[in-house]
This record gives sequence, structure tokens and C-alpha cells, in this order.
Amino acid sequence: MSPDSLQRDQSLVLLRNGYRFWETMRRRAGSEIVQTRLLHERVTAIRGASAAQFFYECPDTERSSALPTALVGPLFGKGPVHMLDGDAHTHRKATFNELIGPVSVRDVADAVARRWDERAPRWSGRVDVFEQVGAMLLESGCDWVGIALEPDQAAGRARDMLAMVDGFGGPNLRQVAARRARRRTEAWVEPLVEESRGAGATVTTPLDAWSHHRDTEGELLPAHTAAVEVINLLRPLVAVSWLVAGLFEALDVNPASRDDLRSHRVSAMGVAQEVRRTYPFVPFLATRATRDLEWQGATIEKGTLLVLDVWGTNHDPRIWRDPEAFDPGRFDHTPVTPYNLVPQGGGSAATGHRCPGEDLTVAILATLAGRVADLHCTVEGPRATLRRMPPKPRLVVKVRR
Repeated sequence: MSPDSLQRDQSLVLLRNGYRFWETMRRRAGSEIVQTRLLHERVTAIRGASAAQFFYECPDTERSSALPTALVGPLFGKGPVHMLDGDAHTHRKATFNELIGPVSVRDVADAVARRWDERAPRWSGRVDVFEQVGAMLLESGCDWVGIALEPDQAAGRARDMLAMVDGFGGPNLRQVAARRARRRTEAWVEPLVEESRGAGATVTTPLDAWSHHRDTEGELLPAHTAAVEVINLLRPLVAVSWLVAGLFEALDVNPASRDDLRSHRVSAMGVAQEVRRTYPFVPFLATRATRDLEWQGATIEKGTLLVLDVWGTNHDPRIWRDPEAFDPGRFDHTPVTPYNLVPQGGGSAATGHRCPGEDLTVAILATLAGRVADLHCTVEGPRATLRRMPPKPRLVVKVRR
């Protein structure tokens, strides 16, 4: 890539190209390493398993300043674990890991399955997957977290959770909708934190755990921050709706995989992982170099944003044979490692920035895979596009009885 290209800001091109932006930039640069500008910041973008390992294991980076508050605020809230580094991050992340342990993963996945088994048999005609599944996920999450959710509130609260995620990838009206959804959700949850604190120090639910969580200095989190972290349990859970939509799309486009799943020639776990690999959701992740770094001969100057191309890593032909194909059996010969499949981040969930809810996501998808395969339906209307980040939170299927 020419020096002139490096100096030109590519933010608008990113919005136009979506998930394939870095692929296009690599082709233009003639290199696996892309150095350019986004939002007037210097950026070095990398992809692949070794790149993911460098991204997560390099000690000379920080995430707290990597993304502008205007973008991450509606998604994560103010003062979340995602924007912490060092001991503060490790301490707060430990609570997330404790709360989303194997028992919680099993219980929440089972709760989602129960709701599916109660409601899906009544579906007929046109069904909005995001509307139905989002409500199921939020209701199951609230049961787990310890929040009483009235049945008539579930759909609206779930739409707000989806709006917070949808706003991250788009300007203007999507950002406005995300901010409004964030305000409504925090206004709902923060009084519940205060109520939990007023009830005493007994911790029986995740809501209680965050309400009484103390930082590295032994101080209670501000009630607002505690509410933000409660929401950071629920919002990612509702966001699994995108991947469930991806499950519907994948089995609709690949009827052989549907048949293989129903006849147990491929596993539900393989289907779940392949949906996570192929369906567009997280496009890339960013951190900031705190000193001059070097990666495969390229200098990454102090202050530069280091970007991991998540989509590109999950479709890297050096890792995945025929990466554009939907092949749930590929994991039989390419086992998942902490760095080759990174739809929810890489590295260690226990000590690093990998999403602590990844096991829960996989469990929900694996639990629903066979159920979606058994549903007699076809996808109608627009499907996910690689140009919009994330895909529009709407997928209509026609269910036949």
C-alpha cells in the first residue's frame, strides 16, 4: 500500500465494505499486515492464529483507550470490565467467570430449551426469529440473574438489548436508538441493585453478586457500574439471537447439513461451532500499543491501534480448509484452539479478554441446533449481509404445520 493510502482515513470505506473491509485492504496492500487510518487514528490490522496469540499475549497494549467512548458507551456502558486492564480487569473478570460457570451454563441452556419446547410448537406462518428468540433468552437470563421480569415486558426489554448491540456497528439513527435503549435498561436495572444492597449482604444470585462486588481497593462499585455489569450478563445473552438466526440461515441454505444433523452424521456441537465461525457478528477487535512493537517485520508505533481481524481469522484459509463452505465436520480434523476460532475473542477466558460467556453461547446453539433442524420452515425475506455490521436484527422464517 502506498504512503498516500496510509494517510487517508478509511472509516467511510469500512462502513461501506463491512466484514470484508480488511480482506480488501490486504489485497490492496499485497500483505497480511495492513497499516492505515480509522477515525484519524493509526491502525495496524493483523489476522490468523499466530496474530491472535500476539494480540492477546502481548503485554504492551491496553484496551481502556482503544475505542472511543461514543462508540462503546451504548454497547458496554460506563466503566465496564471490557475497558479495564491489569489487576482491575483480572479482579472483575474473575466474578464474571465464577458466575458463568458450568452449572449456570447448563441451567440457562436448559431454560432456553424449555421455553423453545413450550412455544415453537405453536409457531405457524411468518415468525420473526429475533423477536421470539430474544424474548426467550432474556427471560431465561433474568431467571438466572435474579430479576423478576413480567411476561409483557420481555419483548420490549429484549429489543433494547438488541438495539445496544446493533448501534455499535452503525452511525446516526442506530447510535441514537442504542443510547436510548441503554438509558432505559440502566434505569430499569440500577434500582434493582439498590434494592439488593438494601436487603443485606446475602449473595444468592448474580444480581446480588454485582450489587455487593468490591473492587481491588475493597470498595463497593458505584450502583451504576454494578448495574452496567448486570446488563453485561444479559445483553450478550440476548445477542446470541444473531447466532440463532445464523443457525436458521445455515440449515436453510445447507439442507444436507440439516439432514446430517437430524441423522446424527454431524454433531450439534460441530454445527454450533461452524455457525459461530461463519455467521457475521464481531468484525474485529482493537487494543492500543503502549510502546513501539514489531510483528512479522512491521513496526507498530506506540499509540497505534492494533486490530485483530476476527472475521478474517475465522475465514483464514491457512487455518480452515475451504473457509467459505459450511462444514460442521471440519472440527474433526481442525480442533478448536484458543487462537484459531475467535468469534468471541481469543486467548484465555479466565485471565484475558476472551468473552466469559462463550461456553454458554456454544451450549445454547448446540441445544437449539437439533430443534431448528426439526422445525419445518424456510427463511423468507432479506438474509444477513456482509456489508452491515452486525446484520440487521430481523430474520423472518415461514413455519409450516
